[in-house]
Amino acid sequence: MGFIWWLIFLFNILPKNYYSKTFPNSSLNNGVVVLTGGKMRIEKGMEILQKGYADKMFISGVFKPSEIEMRFKIEKSKKDLLECCINFGEKAKNTIENASEADNWLKKNPEIKKVILITSYYHLPRSILIFEKKLQSSPEIYAVPAVEKVDLFEQPLFHLKLITSEYFKVIYTLLFVK
Repeated sequence: MGFIWWLIFLFNILPKNYYSKTFPNSSLNNGVVVLTGGKMRIEKGMEILQKGYADKMFISGVFKPSEIEMRFKIEKSKKDLLECCINFGEKAKNTIENASEADNWLKKNPEIKKVILITSYYHLPRSILIFEKKLQSSPEIYAVPAVEKVDLFEQPLFHLKLITSEYFKVIYTLLFVK
């Protein structure tokens, strides 16, 4: 029964309350934090940075082959952005470590007061919980899914597996992550 309530919560309430449909008015004092590990996350971060919604971007996590290719493209074609605005963290192996890496980045950039957090739709609820608990600077967090529209019926078993896994991870986070 709890799982059914979780599905209702995830797909009915969260998009209205957590996922940001708007961005901060100005890029001043805004940063993008991208959690690697899924499709289109880095691309979404680049899009937001290039549209001027943030001044800086931090990409955290262990890079998959496709993400390494995207990183190479950034390094090769966007050197000006890379030198001024994009930093990489490569040690995080989970969301808690992502938050720690992001917290260290925020300490080096104390002017950042708002964070646009980018990850997959199913990962956002737990990511927000962890970031709110772990970020000492307590920035305002804008949650943005890497892919805006996901067709859950295209691969229903795949999405059900992800959502089920995240359900238990959120429960764990609520109970044990301090």
